[in-house]
Amino acid sequence: MKNKCVDCGNCCRETEMILSERDVVRIKNNAPKNLGITNFVKKTEDGLFQLKNTDGFCVFFDAITKLCKIYAVRPQGCRFYPLIYDSDKKICVLDQECPRPELFYPNKQSHMKICKKIVRFLEKQVLFTKL
Repeated sequence: MKNKCVDCGNCCRETEMILSERDVVRIKNNAPKNLGITNFVKKTEDGLFQLKNTDGFCVFFDAITKLCKIYAVRPQGCRFYPLIYDSDKKICVLDQECPRPELFYPNKQSHMKICKKIVRFLEKQVLFTKL
């Protein structure tokens, strides 16, 4: 994370990160034993899994280090970030909250390649695993 990121925490602020069932299981299996799913997952009005926020940040954000506590097992959407899918426009866009998105996606080709993966992820892992 430190190689590309400025560790600002913008990506973890007021997150609306959608989780797949695989994300939830992976996090649960690698989190502290006393962490229940309800401690980090909430259900959206659409019936999707979503990361919870605490004090304005993702529940796994460490405010002191400005790093993710579960970085190695972070959700797939976090791995795609700062490229996000705009469901209203039906396109992938770089999140303007990220101060250095070009370090993650330096050109249009990398942007488009990952966008296809995001759409496939949403279609196969998220939209069909609603609660």
